[in-house]
Amino acid sequence: MRDGACRCGAVLYSIDGPVRDLIVCHCGACVEATGGPWAASAVAREDLTVVDEATLRWDRAAVSEHDARRGSCRSCGVVVFWDAPARPTVSFAAATLVDASDLEVAGEIWVGETAARSAATAHPAGLPASVVVPWRG
Repeated sequence: MRDGACRCGAVLYSIDGPVRDLIVCHCGACVEATGGPWAASAVAREDLTVVDEATLRWDRAAVSEHDARRGSCRSCGVVVFWDAPARPTVSFAAATLVDASDLEVAGEIWVGETAARSAATAHPAGLPASVVVPWRG
């Protein structure tokens, strides 16, 4: 079991299942929404429980080929979730976990040409299908 919350504690959630290692998104929409690259993990939809959905404001992601939306805290504005309804997982901000110490960065996506890149983990577009991202219990 893992727990998480936004900065002010209004959005509380728990996870009862494995989570994916981190993917850091550098796309313009994530940077605009969060103030910088967004480090996210993911969880199976059925393993995520949000204590009070009313604490979230859902906005359609500015750019998304998956019709995604972002869930932010109505009080402090922290982006907690990224949800593409057709996918079996929900992404969440790694920084909102009470303890993310066992998670590692598996890849960085939408890394621009001018940004410093590690050839092993940085990708100029989305994550290639050939990249396997570990899940942790």
